[in-house]
Amino acid sequence: MKKIHFLFIATFLISISSAFSQNLKSEKEIRRQAAKVDTVYTVQERANIEQWFHDRVNEMNLSEDKRNEYDTVVYSSIFQMSRLNDADKNYSIDEIHTRFDAIVDDMNLELKSILTTEQYINHLENFSQIVRSVYHKYGWED
Repeated sequence: MKKIHFLFIATFLISISSAFSQNLKSEKEIRRQAAKVDTVYTVQERANIEQWFHDRVNEMNLSEDKRNEYDTVVYSSIFQMSRLNDADKNYSIDEIHTRFDAIVDDMNLELKSILTTEQYINHLENFSQIVRSVYHKYGWED
């Protein structure tokens, strides 16, 4: 009888400790979850947009140096945009909208000095499609 009682208690304690250990998160995991980004696009949507944009940029026939400069400016700006809705930033939707527009304006201003007039117009047409898509996802007015 003592063996059955002991086995019952041991099994109970093991199952309780297992349940508690699954619910406990490290402080680092809690911070990471709190700062998690709520992404605007799914992985597939991002891949489709990136491929579409890559194809449009290829049509601009940029030299290798210009393409590197262009990619640096654009992808740096996109990275800044992607971090606007980080939980640790705590921006309101209106603040995200304002900051998003400012990043786009800064990017376009920098690219204007790098590209020819024709290439710049092409960039504006291409990137405006992405901007409209973001506006649509957030429910912002054009």
